Amino acid sequence: MALEVSTITAPDELDALRRPWLGLLERADNELPFLQPEWMSSWWRTFHQRGRLIRDSLRVTVVRDGAGEVLGIVPLMTTERPHFGPLRARSVGFIGADRYVTEQRAPIVDPARQVEVARALASHLLGSGDWDWLAWHGLDAQSAFARELDRAMPLEWGEAVTASVLPLPASWEEFRGGLKRNIKESLRRCSNSLKRDGHTARLVVVERPDELGPALDTFFTLHRMRSQQVDALPHPDRFAEQPSRRFLRQVCGSLAARGVARVLLLEVDGTAVAARVAFQMPGCLYLYYSGYDPAWSKYSVATTIVAETIRHAIGRGVPRLHLSMGQDVSKSRWGPETTLRHDATWVRRRLSSRAARELYTWGRQSAWLDRTIGGLLPKRRFD
Repeated sequence: MALEVSTITAPDELDALRRPWLGLLERADNELPFLQPEWMSSWWRTFHQRGRLIRDSLRVTVVRDGAGEVLGIVPLMTTERPHFGPLRARSVGFIGADRYVTEQRAPIVDPARQVEVARALASHLLGSGDWDWLAWHGLDAQSAFARELDRAMPLEWGEAVTASVLPLPASWEEFRGGLKRNIKESLRRCSNSLKRDGHTARLVVVERPDELGPALDTFFTLHRMRSQQVDALPHPDRFAEQPSRRFLRQVCGSLAARGVARVLLLEVDGTAVAARVAFQMPGCLYLYYSGYDPAWSKYSVATTIVAETIRHAIGRGVPRLHLSMGQDVSKSRWGPETTLRHDATWVRRRLSSRAARELYTWGRQSAWLDRTIGGLLPKRRFD
């Protein structure tokens, strides 16, 4: 029986999809908070644009079987740049086109029906002529879904992002025993230096919705303080803008009601010196952005809060810890398993679509163009 594909274009219609959306995420063993329906609806309310130069339109694509069961959800939106030079550029991309707030975008697919869903999606999307190119994100290039999608609509593969996931054993002692010597020594120094100077540290986990607001205030402060540290690797303040802070408050409030969002605080002598936002996904704790007081950096509080979070997760029987997207030494030092999520693009063969895509790409990549006429190019807020 052929699958049915429909498109949601009104935000209110997302509410009716919430229960099957959550069911599909569970079947797909999703580890990303960014695919939760609350994330999508909060993002749309906060970040979508309807201005003169950039106009976003909701285009959430849903695949169902003949009985009405949801087998795939691709949270898309159409973006029109009506004054991009002499051309009008119309692209289809994923909800979450913000500046660093959404770490990863991806389709949601029933793992048992990947080939059928990919085929139905490609047929539906290619049958619509109201866009010039489609940007895919979060594809596992080796999956049956991605391979079938590539057959149906040959993709131009782009960048890949590393996902670092740490399997957790049954006890902290077992986990610590499996670490490399350098990280063991680092953890020992962190603990001993605090004790030697008469300090007492503890991890506080804030989960109640009514307590989350003050904890997020602390996180924003420590995140900003970390960004201002001058003698370390640069860590920009991702929540410097009010819309980004407002969004995180909204989405954490909604997710906390389901026991998903929490703020982890490392307190030393009763004062929070490090913080991390986290999301408890089924079978995985996802670590989001962090912050700390540079005055305590000599005690390696950024490492300590991760170590205490791992200890906390093991104590609760959490089987995996997602160290967030991207790869750097702060993640690799723990010895995680890594997988790649790929971006890809499909551009229509018509000349106007290819010209619009080339001009758009050139405008984004050309430093000279940005310096000379950057103010005239249609950009998203916070770009």
